[in-house]
Amino acid sequence: RTCVIDCTETSCIENCSLGDSESHGTHVAGIIGANGNLKGVAPEAGLIMIQVCDGTTCMGDDLERGLEWCIANASQYNITAVSISIGANCNLYPSLCYSSYCNANSLTPDVNDAVSKNISILMSSGNEGNTTHISSPSCIENVTTIAWSTGSENIATNSNRNSLVDFAAPGTSINSTIPNGAYLEKSGTSMSTPHV
Repeated sequence: RTCVIDCTETSCIENCSLGDSESHGTHVAGIIGANGNLKGVAPEAGLIMIQVCDGTTCMGDDLERGLEWCIANASQYNITAVSISIGANCNLYPSLCYSSYCNANSLTPDVNDAVSKNISILMSSGNEGNTTHISSPSCIENVTTIAWSTGSENIATNSNRNSLVDFAAPGTSINSTIPNGAYLEKSGTSMSTPHV
């Protein structure tokens, strides 16, 4: 069983009994580093899983603790990039989506600290098809923000995108790992971000 660093509602601790009930994290990790029947984009990469969501709820404090753990342990584990596939739903929470930088976000100091230590922070822009606003916290200035492209190289109609987006990457029907040794196709900016 894979151990993860659990930062949900606690100080970050290694937890080898924690499962992935939503399969989201396992799918995203497989896009990066799967090295079995399917190959990720970097099958030889070392991965550290940081859990900052409890089910479908992702609290800002948990995300901050997770990023701080990565910064504090960057030398020991050679952490050079952090891929984060979470964000606010712009339809349900329009006040958490931005057309310009959202540097007042509580995660900004941690993002800036990571970038100053040559750790790239990549985040998904969101999946509501908004053409003027992207999801927080991907709107932080030093974040590399990723939109979703289709197989035909176009931006997916469901992808949030505006002038803050840095890259678009494949996100349509991406086949990757899920728990228990299985595979599943999923779509979204969550799948695009680990490609970058």
